[in-house]
Amino acid sequence: MSIQFIGQPYRQDIIVGGYASGRRRNQEPNYFGPNLLENWESDPVRGYYQSISNEDLVNIMYTSRNHVNINIYRVRLSDVSMVENTLDLIPSGHLRWLKQRKPEGIIFSNSAGRGNSERYTGGLNPIYDDHTTDFFDERDGIIITYGALWRNQNLRIIPTLMHEIGHVMTHSGKISYRYFSAADRETLSNTRVSRNPGRLEALCNAYMYFICYSSMSPAVHLYGDRSSDLQRSSETRAALRRCPAFTSRMLSSTEIHRFRER
Repeated sequence: MSIQFIGQPYRQDIIVGGYASGRRRNQEPNYFGPNLLENWESDPVRGYYQSISNEDLVNIMYTSRNHVNINIYRVRLSDVSMVENTLDLIPSGHLRWLKQRKPEGIIFSNSAGRGNSERYTGGLNPIYDDHTTDFFDERDGIIITYGALWRNQNLRIIPTLMHEIGHVMTHSGKISYRYFSAADRETLSNTRVSRNPGRLEALCNAYMYFICYSSMSPAVHLYGDRSSDLQRSSETRAALRRCPAFTSRMLSSTEIHRFRER
């Protein structure tokens, strides 16, 4: 609900990645990059990108309505409101769990992943500590790329960040496939939603879409609701409501009302 700046803004060169159109990641994005008059460049491993020189970056601390503090590093100054809008949608109980499981918070980066899995777009709950960021232990945080912000800037939120928080919510079964029907569980666990074929990817997408569904913004609400897509269908929302993350264990009465079917 509030943002506090940590230190002074600073300037740094960054890379904004572009999501390919459709499911294939080797296609050039079908929208403009931040440099409107320039074409997307391509790296055979990381994908399509554009470089930006001397971008204004800041480190911030987000404080929720229930006084949960989340540190966020290397945010573009122009994207601070998107970070705040996104975290405002996350229930306070979920933010407390995020703080417990990922105490370092969130860091924005040119790329996420390593080796052949490195990309200029997306997010990551890493299992390594990058020693080039001695102020941030990536093992205890979340990485979000600048490309993940650029792709959904029209929504003024960061769905990829919600997806990565969804991965944290799978810890100790806060969200789980056990509350889904056998058929839906089978379908979702075999749905490839990104370059990562993991069985939890569609579940975390379902979490992301449910968070969006709760928004009072018509555009964000619509983004989270599509009956033809099992990840954002009423059946999936009903299953998620049975998960501990969406019961009174982790939601206030007001938050439960937000996630009702409508």
